[in-house]
Amino acid sequence: MDIRRLALWEGRYATYMSNDIFSSLIEDQGEVLIELTSRTLSGARINALSLPYFRGTGSGVMSDENGEWWQGSQSLYQAGGGYFTFPSSSSEHINSNSTYWTLRRYGTEEEHGGVWRLSEMKSREENNRFKLEKIDMLLPSHPVLYTAIRVTNTGSDTLLGSASWHSMVASPLLETGSLVSSNARYWTAYALSRRESGVNRFLPGTIFDELKHAPLVRGGSADAGYVPPPTGTYDYFIGKIPDKVPLGWVSVNNPKCQLLYYLFTPRAEEEDGYFVFPNVDITENYLGRMDAPWALFDGATPEVRSVTLGFNTGPKGTRNMALEPGESKIILLGNGFMSYDNPRLGLGFFSVELSEEGMVFKRTKSWALLPADHKFKAIKALAAKLFSADYQGQSS
Repeated sequence: MDIRRLALWEGRYATYMSNDIFSSLIEDQGEVLIELTSRTLSGARINALSLPYFRGTGSGVMSDENGEWWQGSQSLYQAGGGYFTFPSSSSEHINSNSTYWTLRRYGTEEEHGGVWRLSEMKSREENNRFKLEKIDMLLPSHPVLYTAIRVTNTGSDTLLGSASWHSMVASPLLETGSLVSSNARYWTAYALSRRESGVNRFLPGTIFDELKHAPLVRGGSADAGYVPPPTGTYDYFIGKIPDKVPLGWVSVNNPKCQLLYYLFTPRAEEEDGYFVFPNVDITENYLGRMDAPWALFDGATPEVRSVTLGFNTGPKGTRNMALEPGESKIILLGNGFMSYDNPRLGLGFFSVELSEEGMVFKRTKSWALLPADHKFKAIKALAAKLFSADYQGQSS
């Protein structure tokens, strides 16, 4: 196990965490997870997450002489990877992914021998006062980054927000023939927003049960879970996670490289002090964004082919997470990434079963195991310690 601090670009730092099979790299700026690395069967180290070509490396978009190209948006300046958003996606206010986080502590978890880091950010903006505390944890021999985020309303009025997590993936994990899967149902495709320049492939505003039977704009249907050759389209979907399942999840399976990325969060019941995501969302950008910086200039040739996977509380613009003054909620999620030595799973898996060892991906008699603490027992215990008033007093 290893954990250490790294200096990246100008004034930008990150924390590296690793075990014997897996590593992660989390940047302080925006608290963006920029690497989630595992090995292929042939030995190459691959980052599951995408860092698009236009990602800035300066101290911030406002001090960059080409800042207008990023539309003055700090979120676009550090786009890509995996990131948490709260309380909204608006660029007009302080948000979790557009500001600098402070690393408070990092260390070793005694019971399991894992490593962890504790970071935080605060907003003192009028009518937008909140505090975020985030624990990231690796356990030995688990190809999973476990995350716990505590959201606290530090203002005097009810705080309405829309929490979400997004992970952007691209080549080499994502290629033609890769498979996108989820246990969500009742999907809806959404039309492009005003700031987005592109073309929809799937029909907006229609509810459909499975990704395999998504209605097309031109008529008929197609499998939205199959990654096609570049189509020049851009589509955004939301699906509802069933109420009584233990986990909500969404994944990308690359059959050629035999790689599986798996994003998961508790769903069964909301415990006191915890918040569960009701929805999965998927954004499929198959060279379909024609606005800068996704293209070199507005209306130019698209430069990015990616899929973004995540969880949210509702469509863009909604405020479905309410916190009373002084109230806190904890959000849990896991980012898993591994190779598997079973070519039959390249045809996709039919089910995901939970065992004491982790998640079992099954296709008839073929299976692959992702070692994981899917009940989040270890990070819950760690959160109970690190988020406690006694510990907060010691670390202040």
